Amino acid sequence: PKLSTDDLYNNRRQADFYILMLTCGLGMSVVALAQDLFVLFIGLELASFSTYVLVAFFKETKVGTEAGMKYFIVGSVASGIGLYGLSMLYLWAGSLQFEVLASQFAIDGTEPLPLIAMGFVLVGFGFKVSAAPFHFAAPDAYAGASSPVAGILATASKAMGVIGLLRMLLIVASPEASEDGTVWLTLLGVLSIVTMTWGNIAALGSKNPKRMLAYSSVAHAGYMLAAITAIGAWNWDASLAGDGGEAAVAVLTALIFHLIVLVAFKLGAFLVLSILESDGDASRLSSLGGLAKREPFLAVAMFIFMISLAGVPPLAGFVSKLLVIMGIVKVAVGEIGAEIMAGGDLGLSDVHWVWWLAFAMVINSAISMYYYLRIGVVMFFDEAEEGRTGPLPAGWQVRFAVLACLMATLFLGVAGDKLLEICEVAAQSLNYDWD
Repeated sequence: PKLSTDDLYNNRRQADFYILMLTCGLGMSVVALAQDLFVLFIGLELASFSTYVLVAFFKETKVGTEAGMKYFIVGSVASGIGLYGLSMLYLWAGSLQFEVLASQFAIDGTEPLPLIAMGFVLVGFGFKVSAAPFHFAAPDAYAGASSPVAGILATASKAMGVIGLLRMLLIVASPEASEDGTVWLTLLGVLSIVTMTWGNIAALGSKNPKRMLAYSSVAHAGYMLAAITAIGAWNWDASLAGDGGEAAVAVLTALIFHLIVLVAFKLGAFLVLSILESDGDASRLSSLGGLAKREPFLAVAMFIFMISLAGVPPLAGFVSKLLVIMGIVKVAVGEIGAEIMAGGDLGLSDVHWVWWLAFAMVINSAISMYYYLRIGVVMFFDEAEEGRTGPLPAGWQVRFAVLACLMATLFLGVAGDKLLEICEVAAQSLNYDWD
């Protein structure tokens, strides 16, 4: 059945849709402002329950209902595990206030109970950011939801999970630089590489555009986890204990910038798919065939969104990935960076191992080029499916939104200095002593 944006906005459940969207935004705001881990969890769940309903909102399709139910069940299990971890933290510290937990972790954060508790909490956050192996419900949810809702899941919902994870690990559970910190680093480093690699490999074999973008979101979650690992390396590893916080701030600034610009090209891609859905099924890659002849603007916009996701210059996706990679390398070289630049006799063994994360990002970005460019090949060189000819029926509002996303993708790639300054201020303001 045809699924247009009008089916979401202009039907008998229009008020329900807007209420769910506003509730989701409220939950995300709570996550960003919470000073208590339980309040942060409430914000996560407030936003999550809204997205569960939004995935299954268009009840006229069986696929969406099934995807919403699966997303709800898996999400509820992950939330239950995370809530159990919070109860263990409360048992250990007697409070879930950030300040109290941070002081307790500084004293005896390497005891078994808080470490196990944080592991359970990480399972809950892993589901929110679609990190492997907690991502298996995300592709079905993206494929079953309408494209605008899938765009929310891939952008705002993921940003909420990353910010929550960042606040928890950086402010609450950040141990002093010691050998104990290498446990956290190794876990996050392995998780980031597995997530980005699995996401890209799974996307290679996908024939559904929305499922492909879902696996792309899994890969991007891996890139973000790599950045968080590098931030942790500055504080958690004794070999970098003497380094100033400039490198860590650079990585965090790049991560926030990446979260913001990702909204432009990832949401833009899903909006193009929503226009396709107004003319029929958009669950097959072949549904994009002949789009360049039918709608040249949409085809060009979709192609730019795809190569920005892949990290092709001079687009915003390239700048954000480059900044993250440069930040990770800056953390890895630490205080010996000046000696390396001066031509000192140093090898890779003298550099912190987090440089492997930057290398993995480069390799995975190269792998992702295949499936991103495949969409461009289908749009420009394949013929349209039978019965799908002529302009698409979607209204000017969605096309204007696509244009706005396109302009942001182009502009932030060549003139994102002001946004970077704002991101740096945000990085500095995370209630953390960077010196």
